[in-house]
Amino acid sequence: MGSGAGHHARSDTKDSHDGEASGIPSVFRNWLEWVQSSKKIMGFKPQVDFLNLCASPNTTLSAYVRAIIDEVMRSLDADRCSIFFVDEMRKEVWCVGSLDMEPFCMDWDKGIVGMVANEGQVVNLPDAHSHPAFDGEIEKKTGYRVKGLLSLPVKSSINLEQTIGVIQVLNKRTTSGSFSEQDAVELQKIAMVIGDSFYRQRWKALEAVFEPKDTEVSAVLNEHRERSSYPSYSSSAPGMATPPEILRSLSRQPFLREHSPLQVEDLMSLNFDVLTQKENFLEELVPDILKHAGCEENCRIPEASLVKWAEKVHQGYRDNPFHNFFHGFAVYQMCFHQLSQIDTLSQLTSTEGFGLLVAALCHDIGHPGLNNGYLIRTQDDLALRYNDVSVLENHHASLACTILRDGEPNICSGLDRVEQGVFRKTIIKCILATDMAHHQGLCQKLIGCNSAEDFQSTVSADRQFLMNICVHAADLSAQVLQWETARKWEDRICQEFTAQAAKETEQGLTPEPFMQFKMEDMKQRGKLQRDFIDFVLRPLWEPFSQLEPQLHPCLTNLIKNRNLYELRRIYGSDQLDEMPEDMDLILPATTLR
Repeated sequence: MGSGAGHHARSDTKDSHDGEASGIPSVFRNWLEWVQSSKKIMGFKPQVDFLNLCASPNTTLSAYVRAIIDEVMRSLDADRCSIFFVDEMRKEVWCVGSLDMEPFCMDWDKGIVGMVANEGQVVNLPDAHSHPAFDGEIEKKTGYRVKGLLSLPVKSSINLEQTIGVIQVLNKRTTSGSFSEQDAVELQKIAMVIGDSFYRQRWKALEAVFEPKDTEVSAVLNEHRERSSYPSYSSSAPGMATPPEILRSLSRQPFLREHSPLQVEDLMSLNFDVLTQKENFLEELVPDILKHAGCEENCRIPEASLVKWAEKVHQGYRDNPFHNFFHGFAVYQMCFHQLSQIDTLSQLTSTEGFGLLVAALCHDIGHPGLNNGYLIRTQDDLALRYNDVSVLENHHASLACTILRDGEPNICSGLDRVEQGVFRKTIIKCILATDMAHHQGLCQKLIGCNSAEDFQSTVSADRQFLMNICVHAADLSAQVLQWETARKWEDRICQEFTAQAAKETEQGLTPEPFMQFKMEDMKQRGKLQRDFIDFVLRPLWEPFSQLEPQLHPCLTNLIKNRNLYELRRIYGSDQLDEMPEDMDLILPATTLR
C-alpha cells in the first residue's frame, strides 16, 4: 500500500507542478480539457442526428427532405438548397423540397437539374446565367437571384449508373457566391451517405407529390394500403431436414403431349400466354409443372392424387372475366418462371417450394368477381365469417386447404406430419399475402433491401418473405407480359370492374373512382392503367428486378406497356401494335394531371 500511495503522491505532485506551471490548478485544467473535448464531440451531434434521421424507415418525407436541406446548407454555407427526385419512367423530375417553392414537377430535360438528371454529372457554375441550359422561370416566380450554382446527381446504391435524384445548392454565403471544388466534394459525401434512404424516400415522394391532385390516384393507393392486420405464422416452423434445391431436378424433356408441341422451356418462358390455350389443356399442364419443379419426386406426390387435385382446383374457379382459372394458372406459371430464373429461390426447401406453387394456383379459387371492399360494405357472409380481415384471401386459403383434406385430391399425403404442417402454413401465408392491402408493406420491405446481398440476407432470415413476394409479384404480372397479352388482361379486369360498379350503383352504393368508367372510354382506361402501373406495379417490379436482374425483362415490358397506355390516354385508341424504337418521337412530354 505504501508503494501505491507513494506513486499517487508523485502523480499528484507532478499534476500540481504542471498546473502551477500553466497558471491553472490541475483540477480546473482537467475540467477545462473535459469541457473542450465535450464541445468537440458535441460538434458532431448535428451529423449524428442527421444520419439517424435519414436511416430511420419511420422518417416522414417532409422531415427527411428538410433534414437534407438543413445539412447541405450548414455544410456548404449555402443560401438555398432544393431536393429533386428523378422519374425515368415518366421522364420527369419532381422538386420535393425547396425554401421558396411548393413541390412541383417538370420535364426531365429542362434546366440545369434536367441536364444533371440525364447526364449524371456534377455541374458547378460560378455564374448560373452564363450557362445555356439555365432556366430562369423559377427565378422569375420567386424573385430570388441566382449567382453561384452547384448541382449534383444522387445515384442508386443498387445501380450506380442510375440517377435517382438531384441536389441543387445556390449562392454560397460569401461575397463571390460561387462554390469551390471542395464544396462539390462535401456535397458528394452527403449524396453517398443518403443514397440508400434516398431510394426508399423516392417512393413516398411519388405518392406525396401526385396523390392530392387526383382522386383516382388516391383511390388506387388507398386500395393497396394496410387496412388491418392478418394472422401471423412463425417463419421458423420446421421443414425437411435438408433443403434440396427445387430447380436441381428440373427436366429439360418435352411434355408427353401428342396434341401439343409445347416444351418445358415454353412453360418456363415469360412469353407464355395462357389466354391462347384451352382451359382443359391448362388443367392437364398443372401436374407437369409440379413434376418438372421436382415436387412430385421430392415430396412424394401420388400421381393419381395430382391429376384429381388439378381437376378439383379447376372446378373451384368461377367464370369471371378476370379472376378465373386462366388467371390462377397464369400466376402458377409465373411462379414457375421465377423458379427457373431466380437463384435466390433455391434457398427454399422442397416442402416450401411445393407450398408456394400450390398457393399460386389456388390463390383466387372461389373468387366471386367482387373485391374485399364491396364484400365488407355489403356485409357479405364471407365478410362476416372472416371479420372483415383479408376476406377473400382467407376464403381462398380455406378452400385450398379443404381440397387437400379430401381423400383422393390430397397431394400432400406423402409428407410426414411435420412437413404437412409446413406445407399448409406456407399455402396460407402465401395466399394471405396476396391481399392488396399488404402491397405497400411488401414493397417497402423490398425497397429497403439496398443490394442483392442485402436481399439474400433478408431472405435467409425470412424465407416466407421471398415466397410472399414471388406469389404477389406473379399475381401482379399481367402487365409485365408482352403488350398483346397485357392488353387482353387489362380488358378483362375492366370488364370485372365495370360489372362491380354497375352492381354497386344498383344497390345505391358509390363505386370507387377507378371503377367509374365506360368500357368504350379508351382514354380513361389508358389513364387508369397508366396510374396503376405508376403507383402500384412499378414500386414492386422495379426494386424486385434490380435485386434479381434475371427479372429485368419484366420491368422492360412494364415500361413499354406503360408508355403504350399513355398513348391510349392521349389518342383514345391503341394506335401501335408494338413499341417503336424511339418512343419520344410520338409520346409528348406530359405530367400527371
